[in-house]
Amino acid sequence: MNKGNTLIKILGILFLVIGLFSFFLVPVEFTSFYSFSEGGNHHYEGFGFGSLMFTFILLNIIAYSTLAVSCILLGIGNLTLKKWGFNLSLAFFKALIIIGLTIIISFLSSFDLINTLEPYQTLIILIFFLVFLIGLPFILIKFYQTPKNELLFKTSASNNYFEKQSPDNLTIILLNLFWILIFYLLLFLKGSFPFFGEFFFKREGTYFLSIAIFILFMLTYLFYQNKAYAKFGMIVYYVILFFAFTLTFIRYTTNDFFNLLNLPAYEWKKVVPAFRIPVGINLAFFFGVLIILQIYLIFRAKIHHIS
Repeated sequence: MNKGNTLIKILGILFLVIGLFSFFLVPVEFTSFYSFSEGGNHHYEGFGFGSLMFTFILLNIIAYSTLAVSCILLGIGNLTLKKWGFNLSLAFFKALIIIGLTIIISFLSSFDLINTLEPYQTLIILIFFLVFLIGLPFILIKFYQTPKNELLFKTSASNNYFEKQSPDNLTIILLNLFWILIFYLLLFLKGSFPFFGEFFFKREGTYFLSIAIFILFMLTYLFYQNKAYAKFGMIVYYVILFFAFTLTFIRYTTNDFFNLLNLPAYEWKKVVPAFRIPVGINLAFFFGVLIILQIYLIFRAKIHHIS
C-alpha cells in the first residue's frame, strides 16, 4: 500500500507540474498574435480572424488551458487522495483512450495521407498514438483500480455531486466538454458548421454553433445532476450530430473544407503543407467513430439518484 501511495503522489506531482507549466504557457502563446499581426516578424497578408494560423494559435491556447485545468485538478485530487481525484483520474484516462482509438481508426482510414508517408513514418505515428493514448492510460487505469490503491482514496466530509459521479459518467462529461471545445474552434474558422452535406459559414454557422454549444452544455449539466432524461437527450443529440458531421465530411475532404474558407495564398503555400498529417486525416471517420463510441458510453451510463 505504501508503494501505491508513493506512486500516486508522484503522479499527482507530475500532473500538477504539467498543469502549472501549461497554465504558464497560455499567456505566452497569446504573444504569437503579435508576431503574426501587422508589423510583426512573421506577418503575412490575410492573417487574422478566420485564417488558419490565427485558429492554430487559438487551438494551442485552448489545448494549454484544457491541459492546465485538467492536470491541476488531477494533481490536487491525487496528492490529497480524495475520492473525486480517483474518479476524475479514471475518467481522464478513459477519455484519452477513446480519443486515441478515434485518432488511430481515422488515421488508418486516411489512405491518401498514408500513401504520402514512408512506412517508417506511419509506424512511428502509430506507435506514438498506441503508447501515449492507449497503452499508458490503460496501464494507469489498471494501476488505480487495484483494490489496495483504490482504498487509498478517501471520501471527503462534504456531500457534493462531483465526488459521487462515477468514472464512466465523468468520462461522458469530459467528452461533452471536448465537443464544446471543437465547436468553439469552428467559430474561429469563419463560423463553419457541417450540416448534412453542406457547410454554413459566418452568421448562419455561428447561430448553429451557438445552439449546439448551448444544448450540449445544458444536457451535460442535467446529466451531471443525474436527470434520467438527459441521458436520452444526449443520445438524440449525438445521433443528429453523427449524420450532420459525417455526411458533410464524406462529401468534403479537409482540403475541400479549407478551399471553402478562402484561406490566404501564403497559408496554402506554407501553412497547409506544414500540417499535411492533420489535414490528411479522414474527418468523416474521426467524428463518426468518436460519436459512436460516445453513444455507446451513454447507453451504458447508469443514472443514480444522489441525495
